[in-house]
Amino acid sequence: MKLTKIKIINFGQFSNFTFDLTAGDLTVFFGANEAGKSTIVAFVKQVMFGFHLAKHSSDFFEDYQPLARVSTMGGSLFFASETGDDFELERLYASGKGSKLGTLTVKRNGQVVPEAVFFDQIKNIDGDFYADSFIFNQDMLAKVFKLQQTDLLERIYYLGASNSDQLIDLRADFAKKASALFKKSGTNPPLNRLLKQLKAEEEEVNESAGEFTDYQELAAKLQEQKKLLAKLESELADLQKKYKRIDHLKKLLPTYRKLTDLKGQVEQVNFDPDHFQTTQTVALQVESLREDKRQLQTKLDRFGQERAGDTQAENLLQKKPELLQWQAEYRTCREQEQQIEQEKQQLLTLEPALAKIIHLDQAAIIDLQREYQELPQKAATPVPQSNISPIMLLAGGALVVVGLVLLAAVSKVGGAIVLATGIASLAYGLARQKQDQESINDQQAKQKKVAARRATFTAKYGLEGDFDLHNLVNQWRQYQLQEQKQQHNRQREKDLLDQLNKVAIATGHVLHQPVTNDFAAVLTAFEQLEQQQVKDRRQLEQQASLHSNLQQTTAKLHDAGLKLKAALAQAQVESMADYQKLQSKQQDQAALSTKIAIMSATLNDDLPQLTQLQQHPEQATNQLVDLAKSIADHQTKVRSQQDKIAEIKVKMNNLANSTAVFAAQQTLANTKTKFQNLSADYLANLVAARWIERALDLASNERFPKMLAAAKEYLRLLTNNRYNSIEIAQKLTVTRADGKKIKVQYLSRGTSEQLYFALKLAFVQQIKNQINLPVLIDDSFVDFDDQRTDQIKQLLEQVATSNQVLIFTAQASLVDKLQLQPLTFTKGTKNV
Repeated sequence: MKLTKIKIINFGQFSNFTFDLTAGDLTVFFGANEAGKSTIVAFVKQVMFGFHLAKHSSDFFEDYQPLARVSTMGGSLFFASETGDDFELERLYASGKGSKLGTLTVKRNGQVVPEAVFFDQIKNIDGDFYADSFIFNQDMLAKVFKLQQTDLLERIYYLGASNSDQLIDLRADFAKKASALFKKSGTNPPLNRLLKQLKAEEEEVNESAGEFTDYQELAAKLQEQKKLLAKLESELADLQKKYKRIDHLKKLLPTYRKLTDLKGQVEQVNFDPDHFQTTQTVALQVESLREDKRQLQTKLDRFGQERAGDTQAENLLQKKPELLQWQAEYRTCREQEQQIEQEKQQLLTLEPALAKIIHLDQAAIIDLQREYQELPQKAATPVPQSNISPIMLLAGGALVVVGLVLLAAVSKVGGAIVLATGIASLAYGLARQKQDQESINDQQAKQKKVAARRATFTAKYGLEGDFDLHNLVNQWRQYQLQEQKQQHNRQREKDLLDQLNKVAIATGHVLHQPVTNDFAAVLTAFEQLEQQQVKDRRQLEQQASLHSNLQQTTAKLHDAGLKLKAALAQAQVESMADYQKLQSKQQDQAALSTKIAIMSATLNDDLPQLTQLQQHPEQATNQLVDLAKSIADHQTKVRSQQDKIAEIKVKMNNLANSTAVFAAQQTLANTKTKFQNLSADYLANLVAARWIERALDLASNERFPKMLAAAKEYLRLLTNNRYNSIEIAQKLTVTRADGKKIKVQYLSRGTSEQLYFALKLAFVQQIKNQINLPVLIDDSFVDFDDQRTDQIKQLLEQVATSNQVLIFTAQASLVDKLQLQPLTFTKGTKNV
């Protein structure tokens, strides 16, 4: 199953958001801590297996009710199955409505289907199995690092057994309870103390002696209690027999219903096996005669084609002189082709610029000549700027300053004259400066226009610098003349090859084999035609014999066909295919009759009761419930009566020896009862622990060797061949590249995580043919260094070839090394 889309309506901090996962089998979700990565992991798991809301504990997930407390929580997961079906799982929950797990709707190809249609595809696993096997996160890795050596060994060995962690914990609990009750070398456990007490009390009873009292009264009472016990046991046996009978009938009810259904399928078929065999023989004879007729007709048709080929061959052989002439002319054309090509290369070598204009036509050459003649001459040197305007500006400025000084200090008349002269000089200098600048601007504009036109010409034709246009055009004309010669020569070659091709095709048709469009090949084919003509004349004699055989076969076929029609009409069928269907129907009815006979014989004695039970099936269920209650009550009474008898026997045993030891024997009996009860608890806990251990062994024994082989390969890849083997015996060890074996407790945290990571991925690979679901990795590489991250990249790419992998990480370096475009989370946004 490949997850193609995640659609969130409301879940945690997400609202109305969709992830499209169709890009590939390896997808990266990138974002900072608390940006929502673990929320998406929880969403995938909980939509498939149920929400973890109030009063529901989970190791990995918590209550993800929407932060906004909107009315509806949940969303949809879209899967594409290996069979080509598209599934949509929609799980919704509204506060106060429905189950806390949410309401699940499953659609296949857009149509609503039962949940089992999807979960049958994944072998009906539960959420704990999916979390244990397909989800990797820091909580899981932290638990692994805290395990002791023995615990880690067991969890690795039982990895893949359904609910293995819970089963291991349950087994440990049973073993702990058993150990608390009894230890081989212990003194304080209750059973150890009771054993010691029993020994002392038995010694006390054995040492005592006494006389027999009240024995006869207890013996009479014992006989009375035994009669009552026999009556209770007889009643119990009757109840159990009745319960067994009704339960037996209830189990036979599906078989009875099947028998009734089969009887309804019985119908009469009018079929004669002997007549069918005769008709089938005639039908085979007709088919054989038809095949003989077809083969004879095919041979005759081929003779007709071969005669037509004889005429064509004679016509073709008459073209042989013309063909030899074409061959000589074609050789001449090839020699001219080489000569023309050499002359063209000489022209290009003598005038390199010719290569830039050979593609132009006559009109374009005329435009080239015109545009070249219209080109302006190169621009002249810019006019130098005059020095007069700067001098006038400096002199005017100085006079203005002097005039202002004179006005202020000496003479107003003289100062005014100097000031006026300075202002006039400034005005003249500015006017002259403006005139010079306008002249320079005009000259620069002209230069730009000239340069632009020459650049346009160069860009258009690729010609630059000084060149002889007249000579270049003459060379172009000579080149075009050679081109025309070459085209004419090539056309003649083509015409010759076309004529040769027609002859080759015709020759190949006569010879019934392809003939290459080559003069030598065609001439060789002509020689074959001459040889074949001699051979074909010998076959004409056979044609008359074939005509005679065909007429005889046609007559036989006509007679056999009439006989077949008569036989089919007698059987009242249209064709042999219909007759075969009738035979198949008769065989099905025979098989149906056999089934009915076997089932009727099996149910023969119970048919009357089953007929009544079929009409009122609920009565059997009610009777079984009532009988089970009565049986339980009688069993309780029987046990109570047995306890009374046992108590009387104990008293009699005590009185038979001595009334003085009665109290001691009663104490011993009570101690034995306590010992038996505690022993039962001890054995129950011990057996339960061993039964769970055996179940885990059976669940893991077949898969574990294959999984261990894959895990070794993954560990080599993850550690860059630093650790290349895993061995599991009494202790779990890994082997370094130098051959040294290292116990797990001495591995670093990162290497320990890599070991468990390799084992879990190996398990996922082992079950991929049965259960193929997305692998969710939620920031499981924080303790991996850069080199280990490089290795995990290779492993993830390898796993992604068979299982879809979704990586949720806050490590930018990992995203860069995976070289994938991530789906980015941003902490604090509404829809991320």
